Amino acid sequence: MPTKIGVSHSIQTNSKAAAIEASQKALANAGIDKADFAFVFCSGKHNPFEFLKAVNSVLGDTPLIGGSAIGIITDSFIGYEGFEAGVTVFASDRITFKNFSQPELNKGEKKAGILLGKKIKEIATEDENTLLVFYDSSKQQNPPMLNFATWLFEGLEIHLPKSISCAGGGLLSDMQLTTTYQFFNDQVLTQNVVAVLMGGCSMQTTVLHGCKPASAYLTITKAEGPIIYEIDNRPALELIDELLGNDHRLQWKDFSLFVTLGVNKGEKFGPFIEKDYANRLVLSVDITNKSLIMFEPDLKKGDDVQLMQRSFDLKYIKSGIEELRRVDHLKKLSFAFYINCAGRAKPYTGEEFEDAEEVQKGLREIPFMGIYSGVEVAKINNKLQPLDWTGVLCMISE
Repeated sequence: MPTKIGVSHSIQTNSKAAAIEASQKALANAGIDKADFAFVFCSGKHNPFEFLKAVNSVLGDTPLIGGSAIGIITDSFIGYEGFEAGVTVFASDRITFKNFSQPELNKGEKKAGILLGKKIKEIATEDENTLLVFYDSSKQQNPPMLNFATWLFEGLEIHLPKSISCAGGGLLSDMQLTTTYQFFNDQVLTQNVVAVLMGGCSMQTTVLHGCKPASAYLTITKAEGPIIYEIDNRPALELIDELLGNDHRLQWKDFSLFVTLGVNKGEKFGPFIEKDYANRLVLSVDITNKSLIMFEPDLKKGDDVQLMQRSFDLKYIKSGIEELRRVDHLKKLSFAFYINCAGRAKPYTGEEFEDAEEVQKGLREIPFMGIYSGVEVAKINNKLQPLDWTGVLCMISE
């Protein structure tokens, strides 16, 4: 049987009705009665237990992964901050699916990554080389604290076979870091990592930033974990305030989810190459200590960073999609998945367009699904790298 894929969404406010609608439409769009695998995501405003139970009432015992998402993207829909839900189903004699779950993420991100990597290594065959990973971004709400993708994926890479192409995202229910859920078959979980290993296909990824350097290189001179205290031997908040210019109207508290630092993983003084950068977003600020609290803990004393200016380059998005198409031109492009930072949605960017619209334009003829996430993960210079204020586009070919 040739591969059949169906993507659908729902915006119904009733969790059971939304799940049934999205699941039934996905099967209908694929032209199948029974799926081999499914991606299932829903807004944090839905009751996850009612939602997943209703999904399973339609899909039966179909293996699935997914969870909370701030928003849903398909080839014809973009929605967030409401009751969005999205379901994608697959049926294929060529593509295989093995899904995984790893608990207790909040008790040790690196340990969870190591254990997940071991599980995958033990059963992965040579033909299984595509891996998508989703994890619980939110560790606690007050004070705000995240599960760090840096440590999770460092652990995963210890055992993950080098032949496997991997990408992923940190799931969030909302921007307030309230309880986030993960779906694994018929289970609703939290503080968990879920993943699917696919065979009979290959995956190429491209990183879509939309940020350019707005400063010279700056050196972090005091940091601890995710907290940056000093940059160039000055209190971090004071220096960022100065770099933003005398006429900016932001209060220090407004730097959260706005100020972005970039780390150049390529040639330091070469031409600007956007895909060589890893962006780091400020999660919150400590005004008393004049420090920045970052989404990830990987920036440390001695690291060089640049203040980044957000500016969507629609040509860059188009060229990124075209580049992936050139790589896969001898294969059958089957499916695309877009993991897009929630901060890139129009209400947060101040732009008059959605970057996801440009991705839609480039993928009209293939099944396409995406989610708005808290953190995005892709390979930068052959190492899995957590990213902020970024879109990671995954294109899967038979």
